[in-house]
Amino acid sequence: MKNVKKTALLNHLKFAIELAKLEITQEEFAEEIDISDRYVRELLTTDKNISISLAYNISCQFGSSIEDLLVIREDEDY
Repeated sequence: MKNVKKTALLNHLKFAIELAKLEITQEEFAEEIDISDRYVRELLTTDKNISISLAYNISCQFGSSIEDLLVIREDEDY
């Protein structure tokens, strides 16, 4: 019997597009949502598991929904 585990990841490409629309620096964005600019760079380069609260803060800055920023991945567990 296979179990399916679903994981929500931040879509780094969508994140990059939305961040560019804000016309602010990565450092300014990091300060706005209270994370490090290094972490912003990580979010820009990889699909990353993030907390719901961080996804909410990011989506508020972008004026979008959390669902718009996430990718749902299904992993089969044997």
